[in-house]
Amino acid sequence: MSYCCDVEKRKLQNRINRIAGQVNSLKNKFSDEELDLDTDPYETIRQLTAIKGAVNGMITSYIEHYAKGHMIEKIKNGDNAESEAQVDNLLEIIKVFGK
Repeated sequence: MSYCCDVEKRKLQNRINRIAGQVNSLKNKFSDEELDLDTDPYETIRQLTAIKGAVNGMITSYIEHYAKGHMIEKIKNGDNAESEAQVDNLLEIIKVFGK
């Protein structure tokens, strides 16, 4: 793995760790026996929205990393059949992500 891939991998790991922290914070909030769900629904919705945004951002970053790194490398190496299959797979992922 090249340095660039190591850096990108580290960035993705950091993002997923932050998302896990956000989810755990919300999980703890719901695990609290004293929780009154009517206390501040807006704060819970803000936290859920932040998690959703973070996950969407990570998906976008991963797709970009994959497209710029791995797909371009296959195209440069002249592996046309593999490149075309990978583009089709990426487009399918984007379609699913867009739903």
